[in-house]
Amino acid sequence: MRWPTLLLPTIVAASLPIKLEIKRALDSGLANIHVTYTALVPSETIFTYGLCEAQTPGEAHHLITRTTDRRHDRLVWLIPADIASGGCLSAWDQHQNLLGRSKSLSFVPSLRTTRRRLRKRQEEMGIRMDNSSSIDAEGPWFDGVAALTGKELAAVDAAAAKSKEIVIVGAGMAGLMTWLALNESGMTNRTLETQVRDNIRKWVPCDFRSLSNIAPPTRRCKSKTTNSFSTSSTKSIVATATIQTSPSPSSPGSKAVPMGCTPLAGSACPNGKIPTQADILANSSLVPESVTDPVTTAAEGAVDAIFNNQTFIREMARNIFRAHKSFLDTGLNGLGDDDWSEFAYLHNYLDYALNTTLVASSGAGPGGFWEILLDSVNFAATTRQTIDGGLSRLPSAFHPLVDDITHMDRKVQRVSYHQSTKRVTLQWKTKPLDRTFQNASYNYAVVTVPMALVRTWRLPAFSPLLSTAIDTYGYEQVCKVALQFQTRFWEQFEKPIYGSCSTITDITGISNICYPSSDINSTGSGVMLASYTGSDDGLRWPSVPEEEHVQYVVDAMAEIHGGMVYEQYTGQYNRRCWILDEYETVS
Repeated sequence: MRWPTLLLPTIVAASLPIKLEIKRALDSGLANIHVTYTALVPSETIFTYGLCEAQTPGEAHHLITRTTDRRHDRLVWLIPADIASGGCLSAWDQHQNLLGRSKSLSFVPSLRTTRRRLRKRQEEMGIRMDNSSSIDAEGPWFDGVAALTGKELAAVDAAAAKSKEIVIVGAGMAGLMTWLALNESGMTNRTLETQVRDNIRKWVPCDFRSLSNIAPPTRRCKSKTTNSFSTSSTKSIVATATIQTSPSPSSPGSKAVPMGCTPLAGSACPNGKIPTQADILANSSLVPESVTDPVTTAAEGAVDAIFNNQTFIREMARNIFRAHKSFLDTGLNGLGDDDWSEFAYLHNYLDYALNTTLVASSGAGPGGFWEILLDSVNFAATTRQTIDGGLSRLPSAFHPLVDDITHMDRKVQRVSYHQSTKRVTLQWKTKPLDRTFQNASYNYAVVTVPMALVRTWRLPAFSPLLSTAIDTYGYEQVCKVALQFQTRFWEQFEKPIYGSCSTITDITGISNICYPSSDINSTGSGVMLASYTGSDDGLRWPSVPEEEHVQYVVDAMAEIHGGMVYEQYTGQYNRRCWILDEYETVS
Protein backbone atom coordinates (compact mmCIF):
# COMPACT_ATOMS: atom_id res chain seq x y z
CA MET A 1 0.00 0.00 0.00
CA ARG A 2 1.18 3.52 -0.82
CA TRP A 3 -0.81 6.56 0.15
CA PRO A 4 -1.40 9.33 -2.42
CA THR A 5 0.61 12.44 -1.71
CA LEU A 6 -0.73 15.97 -1.46
CA LEU A 7 2.01 18.54 -2.13
CA LEU A 8 1.23 21.33 0.29
CA PRO A 9 2.10 24.70 -1.27
CA THR A 10 5.33 26.06 0.15
CA ILE A 11 3.69 29.27 1.24
CA VAL A 12 1.06 27.37 3.25
CA ALA A 13 3.62 25.08 4.91
CA ALA A 14 5.78 28.03 5.83
CA SER A 15 2.84 29.81 7.41
CA LEU A 16 2.06 26.96 9.82
CA PRO A 17 3.37 27.48 13.38
CA ILE A 18 5.06 24.07 13.69
CA LYS A 19 7.78 22.71 11.40
CA LEU A 20 8.24 18.90 11.33
CA GLU A 21 11.36 17.25 9.87
CA ILE A 22 13.06 13.86 9.66
CA LYS A 23 16.80 14.34 9.15
CA ARG A 24 17.90 10.73 8.68
CA ALA A 25 16.86 7.81 6.54
CA LEU A 26 13.87 5.90 7.94
CA ASP A 27 15.51 2.47 7.92
CA SER A 28 14.82 1.25 11.47
CA GLY A 29 11.98 0.96 13.95
CA LEU A 30 12.81 4.16 15.80
CA ALA A 31 13.26 7.74 14.58
CA ASN A 32 13.67 11.29 15.86
CA ILE A 33 11.14 13.90 14.69
CA HIS A 34 12.67 17.38 14.81
CA VAL A 35 10.10 19.96 15.95
CA THR A 36 10.44 23.73 15.52
CA TYR A 37 7.87 26.21 16.89
CA THR A 38 7.72 29.43 14.84
CA ALA A 39 4.76 30.87 16.72
CA LEU A 40 3.00 30.46 20.05
CA VAL A 41 0.78 27.36 20.28
CA PRO A 42 -1.37 27.73 23.41
CA SER A 43 -3.20 24.39 23.43
CA GLU A 44 -2.28 20.72 23.58
CA THR A 45 -0.57 19.50 20.41
CA ILE A 46 -1.33 16.14 18.80
CA PHE A 47 1.22 14.50 16.47
CA THR A 48 0.20 11.86 13.92
CA TYR A 49 1.36 10.04 10.81
CA GLY A 50 -0.94 9.34 7.90
CA LEU A 51 -2.39 10.77 4.70
CA CYS A 52 -0.75 13.98 3.54
CA GLU A 53 -4.19 15.36 2.66
CA ALA A 54 -5.75 14.44 6.01
CA GLN A 55 -8.13 17.09 7.33
CA THR A 56 -8.43 15.73 10.90
CA PRO A 57 -6.31 13.65 13.27
CA GLY A 58 -8.88 10.87 13.00
CA GLU A 59 -7.77 10.18 9.42
CA ALA A 60 -4.23 9.36 10.53
CA HIS A 61 -2.67 5.92 10.35
CA HIS A 62 -1.59 6.21 13.98
CA LEU A 63 -1.07 8.64 16.84
CA ILE A 64 2.56 9.38 17.67
CA THR A 65 2.11 11.39 20.87
CA ARG A 66 0.40 14.40 22.39
CA THR A 67 2.02 17.08 24.53
CA THR A 68 1.45 20.47 26.15
CA ASP A 69 5.17 21.09 26.66
CA ARG A 70 6.65 23.62 24.24
CA ARG A 71 10.25 23.17 25.38
CA HIS A 72 10.89 19.98 23.44
CA ASP A 73 12.62 20.01 20.08
CA ARG A 74 12.34 16.31 19.28
CA LEU A 75 9.80 13.53 19.39
CA VAL A 76 10.74 9.88 19.74
CA TRP A 77 8.79 7.98 17.09
CA LEU A 78 8.27 4.25 17.55
CA ILE A 79 7.44 3.23 13.97
CA PRO A 80 4.77 0.50 13.61
CA ALA A 81 5.57 -2.62 11.59
CA ASP A 82 2.69 -1.97 9.13
CA ILE A 83 3.86 1.52 8.19
CA ALA A 84 3.69 2.58 4.53
CA SER A 85 5.62 5.16 2.54
CA GLY A 86 4.07 8.30 1.10
CA GLY A 87 2.48 9.65 4.27
CA CYS A 88 3.20 12.81 6.24
CA LEU A 89 3.75 13.81 9.82
CA SER A 90 1.08 16.20 11.03
CA ALA A 91 0.58 18.38 14.12
CA TRP A 92 -2.91 19.38 15.31
CA ASP A 93 -4.39 21.50 18.05
CA GLN A 94 -7.17 20.34 20.38
CA HIS A 95 -9.76 21.71 17.94
CA GLN A 96 -8.35 19.50 15.14
CA ASN A 97 -6.79 22.45 13.30
CA LEU A 98 -3.63 21.69 11.33
CA LEU A 99 -0.54 23.26 12.94
CA GLY A 100 2.22 21.66 10.90
CA ARG A 101 2.96 19.05 8.26
CA SER A 102 6.13 17.40 7.01
CA LYS A 103 7.13 16.49 3.52
CA SER A 104 6.08 13.08 2.22
CA LEU A 105 8.15 10.39 3.90
CA SER A 106 9.63 7.24 2.43
CA PHE A 107 10.50 4.09 4.35
CA VAL A 108 13.13 1.67 3.06
CA PRO A 109 13.24 2.41 -0.66
CA SER A 110 14.28 -1.18 -1.46
CA LEU A 111 13.36 -3.97 0.93
CA ARG A 112 15.84 -6.29 -0.73
CA THR A 113 18.65 -3.74 -0.39
CA THR A 114 17.80 -3.14 3.24
CA ARG A 115 17.72 -6.84 4.05
CA ARG A 116 21.10 -7.24 2.40
CA ARG A 117 22.48 -4.28 4.36
CA LEU A 118 21.08 -5.62 7.63
CA ARG A 119 22.47 -9.06 6.85
CA LYS A 120 25.91 -7.56 6.24
CA ARG A 121 25.69 -5.52 9.45
CA GLN A 122 24.72 -8.60 11.45
CA GLU A 123 27.58 -10.58 9.95
CA GLU A 124 29.99 -7.83 10.95
CA MET A 125 28.55 -7.85 14.46
CA GLY A 126 29.08 -11.59 14.58
CA ILE A 127 25.87 -12.32 16.50
CA ARG A 128 22.34 -11.72 15.29
CA MET A 129 20.43 -10.02 18.06
CA ASP A 130 17.13 -11.74 17.38
CA ASN A 131 15.34 -15.07 17.82
CA SER A 132 17.37 -16.66 15.01
CA SER A 133 20.31 -16.66 17.44
CA SER A 134 18.20 -18.29 20.16
CA ILE A 135 18.40 -15.11 22.21
CA ASP A 136 15.42 -14.98 24.53
CA ALA A 137 13.51 -12.03 23.07
CA GLU A 138 11.05 -12.31 25.94
CA GLY A 139 13.72 -12.48 28.59
CA PRO A 140 15.57 -9.84 30.61
CA TRP A 141 17.91 -8.89 27.75
CA PHE A 142 15.04 -7.32 25.83
CA ASP A 143 12.87 -6.10 28.70
CA GLY A 144 13.56 -2.53 27.66
CA VAL A 145 12.46 -3.15 24.08
CA ALA A 146 9.33 -4.96 25.22
CA ALA A 147 8.45 -2.07 27.52
CA LEU A 148 8.38 0.31 24.55
CA THR A 149 6.13 -1.83 22.38
CA GLY A 150 2.71 -0.23 22.01
CA LYS A 151 3.67 2.71 24.19
CA GLU A 152 3.02 6.35 23.37
CA LEU A 153 6.46 7.88 23.78
CA ALA A 154 6.85 11.33 25.27
CA ALA A 155 8.29 14.39 23.65
CA VAL A 156 11.98 14.94 24.32
CA ASP A 157 13.81 18.17 24.98
CA ALA A 158 17.13 17.11 23.49
CA ALA A 159 18.93 20.23 24.69
CA ALA A 160 17.69 19.69 28.25
CA ALA A 161 18.61 16.00 28.17
CA LYS A 162 22.11 16.74 26.93
CA SER A 163 22.58 19.47 29.52
CA LYS A 164 22.34 16.98 32.39
CA GLU A 165 25.52 16.77 34.43
CA ILE A 166 26.89 13.24 34.49
CA VAL A 167 29.89 12.17 36.55
CA ILE A 168 31.73 8.93 35.79
CA VAL A 169 33.51 7.73 38.91
CA GLY A 170 36.56 5.75 37.89
CA ALA A 171 38.72 6.26 34.80
CA GLY A 172 39.55 2.64 34.11
CA MET A 173 38.41 0.94 30.92
CA ALA A 174 34.80 0.72 32.15
CA GLY A 175 34.75 4.45 32.88
CA LEU A 176 36.46 5.35 29.62
CA MET A 177 34.08 3.17 27.59
CA THR A 178 31.14 4.82 29.37
CA TRP A 179 32.55 8.20 28.40
CA LEU A 180 32.96 7.04 24.79
CA ALA A 181 29.36 5.79 24.57
CA LEU A 182 27.96 9.03 26.04
CA ASN A 183 30.19 11.14 23.83
CA GLU A 184 29.07 9.29 20.70
CA SER A 185 25.47 10.01 21.75
CA GLY A 186 26.13 13.75 21.91
CA MET A 187 26.30 13.97 25.72
CA THR A 188 29.02 16.55 26.27
CA ASN A 189 28.35 17.65 29.87
CA ARG A 190 30.34 14.87 31.52
CA THR A 191 33.04 14.68 34.18
CA LEU A 192 35.50 11.88 34.95
CA GLU A 193 36.54 11.38 38.57
CA THR A 194 39.64 9.23 38.98
CA GLN A 195 41.47 8.34 42.16
CA VAL A 196 44.95 8.14 40.61
CA ARG A 197 47.20 10.99 39.57
CA ASP A 198 47.47 9.65 36.06
CA ASN A 199 45.17 7.53 33.98
CA ILE A 200 45.37 3.76 33.94
CA ARG A 201 48.72 2.08 34.52
CA LYS A 202 50.85 5.11 35.26
CA TRP A 203 53.85 2.83 35.77
CA VAL A 204 54.16 1.54 32.19
CA PRO A 205 57.59 1.90 30.59
CA CYS A 206 57.33 0.35 27.14
CA ASP A 207 58.76 -3.06 28.04
CA PHE A 208 56.28 -3.56 30.89
CA ARG A 209 53.06 -2.67 29.08
CA SER A 210 51.94 -6.26 28.65
CA LEU A 211 51.45 -6.54 32.41
CA SER A 212 47.89 -5.42 31.65
CA ASN A 213 44.99 -7.62 30.56
CA ILE A 214 45.60 -10.68 28.42
CA ALA A 215 45.22 -10.03 24.69
CA PRO A 216 41.66 -10.65 23.44
CA PRO A 217 41.24 -14.03 21.71
CA THR A 218 40.09 -13.84 18.09
CA ARG A 219 40.33 -17.41 16.79
CA ARG A 220 40.55 -20.92 18.17
CA CYS A 221 41.78 -24.10 16.50
CA LYS A 222 39.62 -27.18 16.73
CA SER A 223 41.33 -29.85 18.79
CA LYS A 224 43.47 -32.28 16.76
CA THR A 225 42.64 -30.55 13.47
CA THR A 226 43.76 -27.49 11.57
CA ASN A 227 40.22 -26.11 11.45
CA SER A 228 39.60 -22.89 13.31
CA PHE A 229 36.67 -20.65 14.19
CA SER A 230 36.23 -17.04 15.29
CA THR A 231 35.65 -15.86 18.84
CA SER A 232 32.81 -13.39 18.37
CA SER A 233 32.43 -12.06 21.92
CA THR A 234 35.66 -10.01 21.76
CA LYS A 235 34.96 -8.22 18.48
CA SER A 236 33.77 -5.08 20.27
CA ILE A 237 37.12 -4.86 22.11
CA VAL A 238 39.08 -5.15 18.88
CA ALA A 239 36.75 -2.61 17.23
CA THR A 240 37.33 -0.10 20.03
CA ALA A 241 41.08 -0.62 19.78
CA THR A 242 40.85 -0.01 16.04
CA ILE A 243 39.10 3.32 16.64
CA GLN A 244 41.42 4.53 19.40
CA THR A 245 44.78 3.04 18.38
CA SER A 246 46.49 0.91 15.77
CA PRO A 247 46.09 -2.76 16.71
CA SER A 248 48.93 -5.06 15.78
CA PRO A 249 48.43 -8.13 13.60
CA SER A 250 47.03 -11.24 15.24
CA SER A 251 49.59 -13.10 17.27
CA PRO A 252 49.84 -16.67 18.58
CA GLY A 253 48.02 -17.28 21.83
CA SER A 254 48.74 -19.17 24.99
CA LYS A 255 48.02 -22.65 23.64
CA ALA A 256 49.42 -22.06 20.17
CA VAL A 257 53.10 -22.36 21.13
CA PRO A 258 54.04 -25.95 22.06
CA MET A 259 57.61 -24.94 22.92
CA GLY A 260 56.65 -23.54 26.31
CA CYS A 261 58.34 -25.41 29.15
CA THR A 262 56.48 -27.65 31.58
CA PRO A 263 58.62 -27.67 34.74
CA LEU A 264 56.51 -29.93 36.93
CA ALA A 265 57.86 -31.92 39.86
CA GLY A 266 59.56 -35.05 38.53
CA SER A 267 59.29 -34.12 34.84
CA ALA A 268 62.44 -34.43 32.74
CA CYS A 269 63.63 -35.46 29.29
CA PRO A 270 66.28 -38.20 28.94
CA ASN A 271 68.94 -35.47 28.52
CA GLY A 272 67.88 -33.96 31.83
CA LYS A 273 66.26 -30.87 30.33
CA ILE A 274 62.78 -29.71 31.23
CA PRO A 275 60.30 -30.98 28.63
CA THR A 276 58.30 -28.65 26.43
CA GLN A 277 54.59 -29.05 25.86
CA ALA A 278 55.40 -30.56 22.47
CA ASP A 279 57.68 -33.13 24.14
CA ILE A 280 54.93 -34.15 26.56
CA LEU A 281 52.34 -34.41 23.78
CA ALA A 282 54.71 -36.78 21.99
CA ASN A 283 55.63 -38.75 25.12
CA SER A 284 53.33 -38.47 28.15
CA SER A 285 55.70 -40.59 30.26
CA LEU A 286 57.97 -37.54 30.61
CA VAL A 287 55.58 -36.35 33.32
CA PRO A 288 55.08 -38.72 36.26
CA GLU A 289 51.53 -39.82 36.93
CA SER A 290 49.90 -38.08 39.85
CA VAL A 291 48.92 -40.14 42.86
CA THR A 292 45.16 -40.53 42.89
CA ASP A 293 42.44 -43.09 43.39
CA PRO A 294 39.82 -44.37 40.92
CA VAL A 295 36.93 -42.56 42.62
CA THR A 296 38.67 -39.19 42.50
CA THR A 297 39.68 -39.85 38.90
CA ALA A 298 36.05 -40.52 38.02
CA ALA A 299 34.92 -37.33 39.77
CA GLU A 300 37.56 -35.30 37.95
CA GLY A 301 36.45 -36.90 34.69
CA ALA A 302 32.85 -35.83 35.33
CA VAL A 303 33.97 -32.21 35.72
CA ASP A 304 36.40 -32.35 32.80
CA ALA A 305 33.64 -33.65 30.54
CA ILE A 306 31.81 -30.36 31.12
CA PHE A 307 34.79 -28.03 30.83
CA ASN A 308 36.32 -29.81 27.82
CA ASN A 309 33.15 -30.24 25.77
CA GLN A 310 34.61 -29.02 22.47
CA THR A 311 31.23 -28.80 20.76
CA PHE A 312 29.86 -26.50 23.44
CA ILE A 313 33.07 -24.46 23.67
CA ARG A 314 32.85 -23.88 19.94
CA GLU A 315 29.26 -22.70 20.36
CA MET A 316 30.40 -20.32 23.11
CA ALA A 317 33.04 -18.86 20.82
CA ARG A 318 30.53 -18.39 18.02
CA ASN A 319 27.60 -17.03 20.02
CA ILE A 320 28.09 -16.41 23.73
CA PHE A 321 24.45 -15.38 24.26
CA ARG A 322 22.91 -18.49 22.76
CA ALA A 323 25.41 -20.71 24.58
CA HIS A 324 24.71 -19.03 27.91
CA LYS A 325 20.95 -19.36 27.48
CA SER A 326 21.38 -23.01 26.51
CA PHE A 327 23.60 -23.73 29.52
CA LEU A 328 21.18 -22.09 31.94
CA ASP A 329 18.27 -24.08 30.52
CA THR A 330 19.76 -27.49 29.72
CA GLY A 331 23.38 -27.56 30.93
CA LEU A 332 24.73 -30.17 33.33
CA ASN A 333 22.79 -32.94 31.60
CA GLY A 334 19.51 -31.08 31.71
CA LEU A 335 19.76 -29.68 35.25
CA GLY A 336 20.51 -26.14 34.17
CA ASP A 337 23.45 -24.26 35.64
CA ASP A 338 21.70 -21.54 37.61
CA ASP A 339 21.24 -23.64 40.75
CA TRP A 340 24.46 -25.65 40.91
CA SER A 341 27.98 -24.79 41.95
CA GLU A 342 30.77 -27.15 40.94
CA PHE A 343 31.01 -28.37 44.53
CA ALA A 344 27.24 -28.93 44.90
CA TYR A 345 27.05 -30.70 41.54
CA LEU A 346 29.69 -33.24 42.55
CA HIS A 347 28.58 -33.74 46.14
CA ASN A 348 24.80 -33.24 46.14
CA TYR A 349 23.91 -34.43 42.65
CA LEU A 350 26.58 -36.98 41.72
CA ASP A 351 26.82 -38.06 45.37
CA TYR A 352 30.60 -38.03 45.74
CA ALA A 353 32.01 -37.89 49.28
CA LEU A 354 33.09 -34.54 50.68
CA ASN A 355 36.81 -35.36 50.54
CA THR A 356 36.56 -36.57 46.94
CA THR A 357 34.55 -33.49 45.98
CA LEU A 358 37.09 -31.20 47.62
CA VAL A 359 39.99 -32.74 45.69
CA ALA A 360 38.20 -33.06 42.34
CA SER A 361 36.94 -29.47 42.40
CA SER A 362 40.23 -28.08 43.77
CA GLY A 363 38.26 -26.53 46.60
CA ALA A 364 36.09 -24.56 44.17
CA GLY A 365 33.50 -23.93 46.88
CA PRO A 366 30.47 -21.96 45.73
CA GLY A 367 31.97 -21.11 42.33
CA GLY A 368 29.82 -21.81 39.28
CA PHE A 369 30.64 -23.50 35.99
CA TRP A 370 30.14 -20.60 33.62
CA GLU A 371 33.20 -18.58 34.66
CA ILE A 372 35.47 -21.59 34.19
CA LEU A 373 33.88 -22.33 30.82
CA LEU A 374 34.62 -18.75 29.77
CA ASP A 375 38.25 -19.28 30.78
CA SER A 376 38.27 -22.46 28.69
CA VAL A 377 37.33 -20.41 25.64
CA ASN A 378 39.63 -17.48 26.32
CA PHE A 379 42.76 -19.33 27.38
CA ALA A 380 42.46 -22.01 24.70
CA ALA A 381 42.53 -19.41 21.91
CA THR A 382 45.20 -20.02 19.30
CA THR A 383 45.12 -16.51 17.83
CA ARG A 384 44.92 -13.22 19.68
CA GLN A 385 45.00 -9.61 18.60
CA THR A 386 46.64 -6.99 20.72
CA ILE A 387 47.89 -3.43 20.33
CA ASP A 388 51.44 -2.79 19.26
CA GLY A 389 53.19 -1.76 22.46
CA GLY A 390 50.71 -3.45 24.79
CA LEU A 391 47.04 -3.16 25.70
CA SER A 392 47.85 -0.29 28.05
CA ARG A 393 47.99 1.91 24.97
CA LEU A 394 44.20 1.66 24.70
CA PRO A 395 43.40 3.67 27.86
CA SER A 396 46.37 5.93 27.14
CA ALA A 397 44.80 6.82 23.78
CA PHE A 398 41.94 8.50 25.67
CA HIS A 399 44.25 11.08 27.26
CA PRO A 400 43.84 13.88 24.68
CA LEU A 401 40.09 13.28 24.65
CA VAL A 402 39.35 13.30 28.38
CA ASP A 403 42.17 15.12 30.17
CA ASP A 404 40.30 18.44 30.19
CA ILE A 405 37.27 16.95 31.96
CA THR A 406 39.11 14.57 34.30
CA HIS A 407 39.68 15.33 37.99
CA MET A 408 42.73 13.36 39.10
CA ASP A 409 43.44 12.21 42.64
CA ARG A 410 39.90 12.46 43.98
CA LYS A 411 39.44 9.59 46.37
CA VAL A 412 35.67 9.43 46.72
CA GLN A 413 34.55 8.29 50.17
CA ARG A 414 30.88 9.21 50.36
CA VAL A 415 27.95 9.21 47.94
CA SER A 416 24.53 10.63 48.79
CA TYR A 417 21.29 11.23 46.91
CA HIS A 418 19.01 14.18 47.62
CA GLN A 419 15.38 13.44 46.88
CA SER A 420 14.36 17.12 46.84
CA THR A 421 16.88 18.18 44.18
CA LYS A 422 17.15 14.79 42.44
CA ARG A 423 20.93 15.11 42.47
CA VAL A 424 23.84 12.90 43.50
CA THR A 425 26.60 14.30 45.71
CA LEU A 426 30.15 12.94 45.88
CA GLN A 427 32.44 13.73 48.82
CA TRP A 428 36.21 13.42 49.14
CA LYS A 429 39.15 14.91 51.05
CA THR A 430 41.86 16.97 49.39
CA LYS A 431 44.38 15.45 51.81
CA PRO A 432 43.85 12.23 53.79
CA LEU A 433 44.20 13.97 57.18
CA ASP A 434 41.79 16.80 56.38
CA ARG A 435 38.74 17.04 58.62
CA THR A 436 36.58 18.74 56.01
CA PHE A 437 35.14 16.99 52.99
CA GLN A 438 34.98 18.57 49.55
CA ASN A 439 31.86 17.88 47.51
CA ALA A 440 30.26 18.19 44.08
CA SER A 441 26.76 17.31 42.89
CA TYR A 442 25.48 15.99 39.57
CA ASN A 443 22.25 14.87 37.93
CA TYR A 444 23.60 11.35 37.46
CA ALA A 445 26.59 9.33 38.62
CA VAL A 446 27.96 6.26 36.86
CA VAL A 447 30.18 4.30 39.26
CA THR A 448 32.70 2.10 37.45
CA VAL A 449 35.20 1.40 40.24
CA PRO A 450 35.46 -2.16 41.62
CA MET A 451 32.70 -3.25 44.00
CA ALA A 452 35.32 -4.09 46.61
CA LEU A 453 36.29 -0.42 46.71
CA VAL A 454 32.66 0.75 46.74
CA ARG A 455 32.17 -1.32 49.90
CA THR A 456 34.44 1.11 51.75
CA TRP A 457 32.22 4.10 50.90
CA ARG A 458 29.26 5.55 52.73
CA LEU A 459 26.35 4.95 50.39
CA PRO A 460 22.68 5.93 50.17
CA ALA A 461 20.01 3.35 50.93
CA PHE A 462 19.73 0.87 48.06
CA SER A 463 17.41 -2.05 47.52
CA PRO A 464 18.35 -5.21 49.45
CA LEU A 465 19.29 -6.93 46.19
CA LEU A 466 21.65 -4.17 45.04
CA SER A 467 23.17 -3.84 48.51
CA THR A 468 23.80 -7.59 48.61
CA ALA A 469 25.40 -7.49 45.16
CA ILE A 470 27.77 -4.72 46.25
CA ASP A 471 28.63 -6.47 49.52
CA THR A 472 29.17 -9.98 48.15
CA TYR A 473 30.37 -9.69 44.55
CA GLY A 474 33.38 -11.99 44.38
CA TYR A 475 36.86 -11.20 43.13
CA GLU A 476 40.11 -13.14 42.90
CA GLN A 477 43.44 -11.68 43.89
CA VAL A 478 46.26 -11.65 41.35
CA CYS A 479 49.94 -10.87 41.77
CA LYS A 480 52.38 -10.51 38.86
CA VAL A 481 56.14 -10.09 38.70
CA ALA A 482 57.83 -8.98 35.48
CA LEU A 483 61.60 -9.18 34.98
CA GLN A 484 63.68 -7.34 32.40
CA PHE A 485 66.53 -9.13 30.61
CA GLN A 486 69.31 -7.81 28.37
CA THR A 487 68.07 -9.91 25.44
CA ARG A 488 65.15 -12.14 24.53
CA PHE A 489 67.21 -15.24 25.23
CA TRP A 490 64.12 -17.49 25.23
CA GLU A 491 63.74 -16.83 21.50
CA GLN A 492 67.28 -18.15 20.91
CA PHE A 493 66.79 -21.61 22.43
CA GLU A 494 67.21 -24.76 20.35
CA LYS A 495 63.43 -24.94 20.71
CA PRO A 496 62.59 -21.20 20.80
CA ILE A 497 59.61 -19.78 22.66
CA TYR A 498 57.78 -17.06 20.73
CA GLY A 499 55.23 -15.19 22.81
CA SER A 500 52.31 -16.69 24.76
CA CYS A 501 51.82 -17.87 28.34
CA SER A 502 52.76 -21.41 27.40
CA THR A 503 55.14 -22.18 30.27
CA ILE A 504 53.20 -23.58 33.22
CA THR A 505 54.83 -24.81 36.41
CA ASP A 506 53.92 -26.20 39.79
CA ILE A 507 56.73 -24.24 41.46
CA THR A 508 55.04 -22.51 44.36
CA GLY A 509 54.23 -18.87 43.69
CA ILE A 510 55.01 -18.91 39.95
CA SER A 511 52.11 -20.62 38.12
CA ASN A 512 52.06 -19.10 34.60
CA ILE A 513 54.99 -17.54 32.75
CA CYS A 514 54.31 -15.26 29.78
CA TYR A 515 56.61 -14.10 27.00
CA PRO A 516 56.07 -10.93 24.91
CA SER A 517 54.18 -11.52 21.67
CA SER A 518 55.28 -8.27 20.00
CA ASP A 519 58.61 -7.46 18.33
CA ILE A 520 59.48 -11.14 17.93
CA ASN A 521 63.22 -11.73 17.33
CA SER A 522 64.02 -8.08 17.94
CA THR A 523 67.31 -6.96 19.46
CA GLY A 524 67.66 -5.20 22.77
CA SER A 525 66.05 -5.91 26.10
CA GLY A 526 62.96 -8.00 26.71
CA VAL A 527 60.54 -8.43 29.58
CA MET A 528 59.22 -11.77 30.79
CA LEU A 529 56.11 -11.97 32.95
CA ALA A 530 57.89 -14.41 35.23
CA SER A 531 55.13 -14.99 37.78
CA TYR A 532 51.39 -14.75 37.27
CA THR A 533 49.59 -16.13 40.31
CA GLY A 534 46.01 -15.88 41.48
CA SER A 535 43.57 -17.03 44.15
CA ASP A 536 45.32 -17.87 47.42
CA ASP A 537 48.82 -17.27 46.01
CA GLY A 538 47.69 -13.88 44.74
CA LEU A 539 46.60 -13.06 48.28
CA ARG A 540 49.57 -14.51 50.22
CA TRP A 541 52.64 -13.52 48.17
CA PRO A 542 52.06 -9.76 48.50
CA SER A 543 52.88 -10.17 52.20
CA VAL A 544 56.43 -11.21 51.25
CA PRO A 545 58.81 -8.20 51.11
CA GLU A 546 59.10 -7.04 47.51
CA GLU A 547 62.85 -7.59 47.03
CA GLU A 548 62.63 -11.05 48.57
CA HIS A 549 59.65 -11.95 46.38
CA VAL A 550 61.40 -10.75 43.21
CA GLN A 551 64.58 -12.69 44.02
CA TYR A 552 62.48 -15.82 44.58
CA VAL A 553 61.03 -15.37 41.09
CA VAL A 554 64.50 -14.81 39.55
CA ASP A 555 65.74 -18.03 41.17
CA ALA A 556 62.71 -19.92 39.83
CA MET A 557 63.40 -18.65 36.30
CA ALA A 558 67.00 -19.84 36.60
CA GLU A 559 65.72 -23.24 37.70
CA ILE A 560 63.52 -23.41 34.60
CA HIS A 561 65.66 -21.68 31.94
CA GLY A 562 69.19 -22.16 33.25
CA GLY A 563 72.01 -20.06 34.69
CA MET A 564 71.85 -17.54 31.84
CA VAL A 565 68.92 -15.97 33.72
CA TYR A 566 71.34 -14.54 36.30
CA GLU A 567 73.65 -13.26 33.54
CA GLN A 568 70.83 -11.68 31.52
CA TYR A 569 68.76 -10.17 34.35
CA THR A 570 69.16 -6.37 34.37
CA GLY A 571 67.90 -5.90 37.92
CA GLN A 572 64.85 -4.03 36.63
CA TYR A 573 61.50 -5.50 37.65
CA ASN A 574 57.90 -4.60 38.30
CA ARG A 575 55.74 -6.29 40.92
CA ARG A 576 52.01 -5.68 40.60
CA CYS A 577 49.87 -7.10 43.42
CA TRP A 578 46.40 -5.64 43.22
CA ILE A 579 45.55 -6.13 46.89
CA LEU A 580 48.30 -3.59 47.66
CA ASP A 581 46.73 -1.00 45.35
CA GLU A 582 44.56 1.29 47.48
CA TYR A 583 42.69 2.44 44.38
CA GLU A 584 41.71 -1.03 43.17
CA THR A 585 42.14 -3.59 46.00
CA VAL A 586 41.21 -6.37 43.54
CA SER A 587 42.24 -7.54 40.08
